[in-house]
Amino acid sequence: MVSILFTVLKITGLVLLAILGLIIFILLLVLFVPARYSGGGSYQDGSYIAKLRASWLLHMISVRGIYQKEQPFHVYLKVFGITVYDNLRMHDRKTRHKKEKPTETKTEGTGEIQAASVESTTKSDTFFAEHTDNTAQEDGVFQKEQGNYDISENPDTKTGMNKIPPDSGKKLGIVQKIKNILTKFVNFFKNIKFTFDKVCDTIVRIKDNIKHYLEVLQLDSTKQAFAVCQKQLVYVIKKLLPRKYQVNLHLGFEDPAVMGEVLAVWGMFYPLHMGRVNIEPEFGQSVMEVDCSFHGHISAVVFLRAACILFFDRNVRSFLNDFKRSGI
Repeated sequence: MVSILFTVLKITGLVLLAILGLIIFILLLVLFVPARYSGGGSYQDGSYIAKLRASWLLHMISVRGIYQKEQPFHVYLKVFGITVYDNLRMHDRKTRHKKEKPTETKTEGTGEIQAASVESTTKSDTFFAEHTDNTAQEDGVFQKEQGNYDISENPDTKTGMNKIPPDSGKKLGIVQKIKNILTKFVNFFKNIKFTFDKVCDTIVRIKDNIKHYLEVLQLDSTKQAFAVCQKQLVYVIKKLLPRKYQVNLHLGFEDPAVMGEVLAVWGMFYPLHMGRVNIEPEFGQSVMEVDCSFHGHISAVVFLRAACILFFDRNVRSFLNDFKRSGI
């Protein structure tokens, strides 16, 4: 019995270790396997085309986008080589569905409308006949039961009791109107005073908040926090920028002096581009043709590293605590 219990515990432990190892493996893949991207474009004689592609985990998941002149933007997603999303196909399906739906409703609705019209006419005729008969009978009964009732024989009208003098009602109405006008006048000034006090309070609160913000921004810890944020932002941007790129330009101007100035600026920035930007000059005529390509990669561990540094930095945390002062 004990041996069976130990074997069951051993199997469950191995299963749990396998599941834990699989979770750790997936986390490591997500963090350290980079997402690769590449793209390019060209411009020539007024026509242009741009392409962008991103993939992850040996192209198991890939996204592509193409934009060309006078054509809609095409983007599609593939998982293990199977197209999961395609915006043009979805658009075509929606347009086909919209075209097919009105035709079906028209063909199916004509018969229903005719049948409903026939039924409504028959029902209206029967209802009108029954209604006329009932009204005629009710009118006969009412005339019999009514008799010769005379309204002038009401005893209240003859005696003239409980009559209110007309002058008293007019006086009460005038006094009530004067009271209403005075109360509205007093309430108007009270509302003005209330709004003025409220505006003054908001102005004082804003002034205090601005003073507090300026004091926080002038602290040494705040300056150090901004330096840390700037450093991490530059680090992330450097990792996001493409590792390799190539730009080929075919430029020409009618004035050769302008072309000479462009070449001079291009030569000044040669230590930055290191020949990755190539210019083919054309003197005496205006020409502009561009052909470029780039590719790079980025991993999630870059963002995780920057987030951890900012979260555990003492100056950044103190800046956030000061900025979130109660009452702001």
